[in-house]
Amino acid sequence: MLVHSQAIKALSPDDYLVIEQEHKLLEQYLESLRDACSCSKATQTPDCQRCDHEMQASCQGRLPSFLFHIIDLASKHFEHEETIMLSRPHVTKDYEYFRAHRLAHEAIIDQLYALSEECLALRNQANIAEIFNQFYKRLNALFEGHDQDFDDPFIKSTIHEDKKD
Repeated sequence: MLVHSQAIKALSPDDYLVIEQEHKLLEQYLESLRDACSCSKATQTPDCQRCDHEMQASCQGRLPSFLFHIIDLASKHFEHEETIMLSRPHVTKDYEYFRAHRLAHEAIIDQLYALSEECLALRNQANIAEIFNQFYKRLNALFEGHDQDFDDPFIKSTIHEDKKD
């Protein structure tokens, strides 16, 4: 989210603070997810067979909380982001770019639900460390893609708008 971090500095101080704090929460979440399972941090392919039964059960038990926490975190962030967008003078709910951005948020939430269901279904029959790894990689790619496609262009547009005022 480095490019995005640079772009958000163009927002008003209050909006900047909200988005910056939420992005830090998302980054912390991704770091915690990446490091959640000791086997998933291994340099080679994750292998839960190295862990005892208690460690495997712990990782297996933590997975649902990670899955549901990201849905809550992303939903709140998207709601704040949309509120900030609508506070801009030229942005309305009918503004084409806003509608596309909102649809992208809805698609991400749908993908998060589907990904969560997929991970939960695999939880009892697959390598938990690999599930954590794949969940991390897919989330990271999902959020990076959204930042590049929507958030950075919108935030950069605020620079030009503010210079007109």
